Amino acid sequence: MIYARFTGILLVATMLLGGCELSINSSIVVPDGKTRSGSLTTVNGEISIGKDCTIEGNSTTVNGSIKVGDRSSVDDLSAVNGSIRTGEDVNVNGDVESVNGSVELGAGSKVSGKVGTVNGAIELDRTIVQRDVRTVNGDIELRDNSVVKGNVVIEDKVNVTDRQRPIEIEVTGGSIIEGDVVVKRDVEVRLVLSEGGKVLGQVDGAEVIDDQADSTGD
Repeated sequence: MIYARFTGILLVATMLLGGCELSINSSIVVPDGKTRSGSLTTVNGEISIGKDCTIEGNSTTVNGSIKVGDRSSVDDLSAVNGSIRTGEDVNVNGDVESVNGSVELGAGSKVSGKVGTVNGAIELDRTIVQRDVRTVNGDIELRDNSVVKGNVVIEDKVNVTDRQRPIEIEVTGGSIIEGDVVVKRDVEVRLVLSEGGKVLGQVDGAEVIDDQADSTGD
């Protein structure tokens, strides 16, 4: 589903070049402090957005990573074969999604939509996600008072090779999942709670390992 969405985005961007910066076989770089009105789209190249930037459009890449500097404001971030990483205090007005790559959001960042991967880890550091965090085959880590206001979901398999080890969801450092933890396919999932990490909703299909319960018994 995610891959189909990205393909559609690229086709539309290619046909409608007005207000869109499109690059083939090269990268797109936005210097510190700059504003761009329109989408950034590249094939076989990375997107590098500097510090204190404003991007009024989606950033999409196939075969490349996306990097966003501290205190920048962006719209949707989407990668097919590449990672997505933000600095500190980044504001994402939309979703953050990668197919074959990890997602790492820096301290103080906020995402108004959802965060998702197919084959890639998700790391949230003092980050607030307003909607769901979803993956098929990736580990998920919430640390340093991160908050997911929606659910954390392990999606049903869609032509993805099964992992040889369990999927791990780690909630630590006072982080909170306000919704549910839901496992939608037959795979071993471990939910590890430590250092004040909490799930306020239900846990369906995951083994709960509460390190806090062990420590209180010492």
